[in-house]
Amino acid sequence: MRFFNLFAALLAALVLGGGPAPARADSAGATCQVRKDGDTKHGMSGPCTFSQRQGYIDVDLRNGETISLSPGNRADNFKDQKGNKVVRTQAGGNTHVYKWDNGKKLTVTFGAASSSSGGGGGGGGDSDVSSNAKSACMMAVNGNYGGNVRDLKVVRSEFSQANSEVILDAVGVRGGSATERWRCLVSNDGKVQDLSVLPR
Repeated sequence: MRFFNLFAALLAALVLGGGPAPARADSAGATCQVRKDGDTKHGMSGPCTFSQRQGYIDVDLRNGETISLSPGNRADNFKDQKGNKVVRTQAGGNTHVYKWDNGKKLTVTFGAASSSSGGGGGGGGDSDVSSNAKSACMMAVNGNYGGNVRDLKVVRSEFSQANSEVILDAVGVRGGSATERWRCLVSNDGKVQDLSVLPR
């Protein structure tokens, strides 16, 4: 009977706990433009979804195409799903620009509309901090480790009209399993104003 009770308890723990939850990507709505250098036309342009997790970036375009970028061995260097080299040439403000060796260019522009979530119930400053602001902080922290952070987690955030505060944990840094906590002050259009490590 004791064995049965132990087995039932373990089974319940597995069902309820479900094991470790996978890290979730930080996503933001944006407008994307894909074109080749020298093109006078705008090329493919329209709404898109920008997601970042552990230094990996996915951009879902409105035509159903997904651009997936894996972090390279240097900051702002990536490889796409076909193995082509991609360099992020701009990541400030509300615009990110990614360039391929073959002249292809992806411009991601984050708009204020992507940060509003309909204002309905619930409280707390966290929901008021835009995804763009959080994403900018995550990229700034990741850049301090050369783009090699295993995971980035937003611990908490607090909205302010001047600069919002985002507290993040950088997990798996400096070649090991260490976690460092960062404080990021960021404007609501995604411009990082201050970045500092917090004592644990």
